[in-house]
Amino acid sequence: CMLKELEKAVVSTQSTGGHDTTVELRNEIQITGTVAHVDGFMNISMSNVIYQIPYREASKFAKIQIHGRQIRYVHIPDQINMQKAITKQLDGNRHDTLKYGTKKREAYVERKRKERQAALEKLKKE
Repeated sequence: CMLKELEKAVVSTQSTGGHDTTVELRNEIQITGTVAHVDGFMNISMSNVIYQIPYREASKFAKIQIHGRQIRYVHIPDQINMQKAITKQLDGNRHDTLKYGTKKREAYVERKRKERQAALEKLKKE
């Protein structure tokens, strides 16, 4: 169950790629900038960064790398539609396109979307 929660957090964080966001670290430091990349361990690369230590003057950096274990909270920008972003991220993480071809992959993705939609409608009825 803990692994699923971590996976959700990673996918949510990956959806912030290319957006300006704020990352709060465990030691109260806040880092604001553009998310360049998020890997599977939730390590985050950011650019155009403002690094704010509490009670000190902010520093600016061109790039920064944040270790995933140091992250307490990632602010998700309001302009991101999380449902669409997560679906896109999960669909984009599939590596079977090369093996089975694009058309089979698209059919598979469409079938899975319909299954998810049916499951959501079933939950709404209950």
